[in-house]
Amino acid sequence: MEKAVIISTGEELVTGRVVDTNSTYIADQLFASGVEVVAVLKVGDSRERLLWALREATDLGDLIIGTGGLGPTADDISTAVVAEFFGRKLTLDEEVAQGLKHRFESRGYPWTPNNLKQAFFPEGAEIVPNPLGTAPGFRLRVREQKAIIWLSGVPKEMKLMLKQTVLPWVAGHIQEAQAVLQCTFKIHGLTESRLDDIVAPILFNEGEGLAFRAHYPDLSLRLTVRGGINKEARFQELKRRIRELILPYIYGEGDETLEEVLGKLLREKGWTLALAESCTGGAISHRITKVAGSSTYFKCGAVTYSNESKIQFLQVKNSTLQRYGAVSRETALEMAQGLRRAAEADIALSVTGIAGPTGGTPEKPVGTVWVGIAFQEQSEARLFHFYGDREHIILGTSQAALNWLRLTLLKR
Repeated sequence: MEKAVIISTGEELVTGRVVDTNSTYIADQLFASGVEVVAVLKVGDSRERLLWALREATDLGDLIIGTGGLGPTADDISTAVVAEFFGRKLTLDEEVAQGLKHRFESRGYPWTPNNLKQAFFPEGAEIVPNPLGTAPGFRLRVREQKAIIWLSGVPKEMKLMLKQTVLPWVAGHIQEAQAVLQCTFKIHGLTESRLDDIVAPILFNEGEGLAFRAHYPDLSLRLTVRGGINKEARFQELKRRIRELILPYIYGEGDETLEEVLGKLLREKGWTLALAESCTGGAISHRITKVAGSSTYFKCGAVTYSNESKIQFLQVKNSTLQRYGAVSRETALEMAQGLRRAAEADIALSVTGIAGPTGGTPEKPVGTVWVGIAFQEQSEARLFHFYGDREHIILGTSQAALNWLRLTLLKR
């Protein structure tokens, strides 16, 4: 099983109302497993177009992975069309049917007959469980040792189905020579051109290489090694070399987020954190609390947007605001110091800036942000400049602030 085709279905995809993230994610995961994706096909909820996509896919690939169209409504036609294309009858899976009915009853949802549609599958299909949703997927062996797998179109559901059932099955059908070793470094604080310049001295053999991806406000650097009798040793050697060159800028690997990395650091040190936010409006606190178990180290977040709230809740001096302004080094320091005292936290982080599109001046243009940190009777502040629309400035601020907090914790 060397070549795969991905089929994404849904009118919302072909009309542009929804971005197809499913195919990108599946392609990345298949690549890591050693399977080449030769085509990605997107079609609306149309029997004729889906039949066309299935014809093309079976000609091009050994493995077809489709998403979408497994629900109970009239436009959910994927299962029926797949069964028609491969000449299989639709059969009711009683276990799935009973599970669906129990799910609806236990949650107090009314049962309607069309929900039973989600329990019909092509004859001979194996069920792909869907732990998060009502519509299971299926896997079907078809002509000439080809296989088709169909998953939910809901991204969260699809990802879990892929991880728990599909990828282990794919791994069992991949020859050792096909297997690919790869890792993705998450990087903050470098431009793409600068990163390319830093890693340029590394020499690669055939089947080895780096791929750069810019995704504001970060970069990703993916190392890939395939083939060769000493593949694992070579992979580890290249990882070590890359880390030697850019270690301060690497905050994680794989799917790790910056807030997850910070959580680990805070737990390891036994430190607690408090956040004082102005221009980010709680965005940083939201990121911190998305991490399971964050209650063990996150004390509180204060969104102090107005000058009055900075004075009342953070003990920022009115004289400081009058003399230096809300967006200043002095205010950022007092915000962090004041909240650290009030929350009795080990470390406090503050942000104050101009997110735009209005409010800027020649001296302090839109995108001007001060970040403060207070810990162990010490305090520091840094000036950052961000560009773009309001959303970009808030995102850039939150990432830069959390990364500086990461670097500060590593030094302590």
